Amino acid sequence: MILLFRQLIVPSLLSVLALSSLAENVSSVGCYDFCGKTRVSYPFGFSDGCKIKLNCSRDSGTIKINDFLVENVTSDQILISVPPKCNRSIEELSGLFGANFAPTWRNGILLESCSARVNDCVIPSRLVRSRIELNCDSGAGTDYYNVSCYSVGLDDVSEFLDVGKVTANGNCKILFSSIMVDFNDTGNSLSGSSPILLDFQTAELGWWVDGGCDCDPNASCTRVTHGGQMGYRCKCNKGYAGDGFAGGKGCRKVSDCSAGGFMSGRCRGSKLGILIGGIIAGVLLVAVLAVIWYCLKRRGAALKSRLSAKRLISEAAGSSNVPFYPYKEIERATNGFSEKQRLGTGAYGTVYAGKLHNDEWVAIKKIRYRDHDSVEQVMNEIKLLSSVSHPNLVRLLGCCIENGEQISFTNICQKRHPISPFAKRRGSVLGQSANLLRNVRRIQYT
Repeated sequence: MILLFRQLIVPSLLSVLALSSLAENVSSVGCYDFCGKTRVSYPFGFSDGCKIKLNCSRDSGTIKINDFLVENVTSDQILISVPPKCNRSIEELSGLFGANFAPTWRNGILLESCSARVNDCVIPSRLVRSRIELNCDSGAGTDYYNVSCYSVGLDDVSEFLDVGKVTANGNCKILFSSIMVDFNDTGNSLSGSSPILLDFQTAELGWWVDGGCDCDPNASCTRVTHGGQMGYRCKCNKGYAGDGFAGGKGCRKVSDCSAGGFMSGRCRGSKLGILIGGIIAGVLLVAVLAVIWYCLKRRGAALKSRLSAKRLISEAAGSSNVPFYPYKEIERATNGFSEKQRLGTGAYGTVYAGKLHNDEWVAIKKIRYRDHDSVEQVMNEIKLLSSVSHPNLVRLLGCCIENGEQISFTNICQKRHPISPFAKRRGSVLGQSANLLRNVRRIQYT
């Protein structure tokens, strides 16, 4: 069964996928619009079913019109690369004149080996030599300083050049290169005029589709006349994108309210929205920063207080050689500070009975409030209990300052105050210990 699936089903699926992929590259009118990884929009393509057929070099993936490389295709022009060439026959110029495209009047055609004067573009020869590398062999009969430039006359109002006039004018033999004139629409801020840009080694071809206007409802139509024949071009209106043709993909609505649209205020109500959004964002940012600052300040103060308490207790304990115990051992000795092992509660903390790892029972005092008074109380107890020694008095065995806790513990006098069970004698032990501390302080101050 699995073998049958592999032999029949899998090849069928692969065939369907291949056909689907091919169908994506071929439009509904049977026009193949891909050349390598480059895709052109309607009405251009690379098969016989396309309105305007271009040549595709499958090996390099480049687009050409005859032997001329296509640099770009826009909604109203085709830009062609015309590199300087000293032996290109003038007859090759006819390759730029097709059924649906032709060079426009904005081109200056550079010619060589002319026997008569041509309609000069009035472009200085020095400028041509500086922009175009003249590396022709003098043996070919080419004069470096005799490059002629053909352009339409002032009385010629046609949109496109006439190939017959170009080849006949001046009886030239060499098509050397081309210069395209580009009018900058931005204008000059000082004079108010539009600057003119010269694009060397480039030719502009205008294009059209035969017939009357057949554009998308959201596109504008430009009528084109060439050789007595009528044609047209479609271009999507502002706010729409696409090829603009009814027979193509038409026009689709695009949102102008991108990030750039909002920032420039092109979107309706965007300026007010930006203002309100900016205010809200600013308030939120200030609030977040204030909360962070407050938390850091509290944390810093608590850490400073804790470190100060640790330092003071460590100094007090260190001066009397009192050992420090880990918090886990104290917690284990009191069974997690169980209420069953609580001996009593005082003004500054609670006393628990605890059993150390050596089976010794001790009284463990855990500070209730971690303020200055409680720390001072612990320091006084450590100093006082460390400074006295008597068989009937409690003896300081150690302390703990881990986990932010201040804990001290002492032994319990087994001779006079047995504590098992704890509930029977815990009151008397605490009372005698407290009285002893008060008496020691009184003696010290007097």
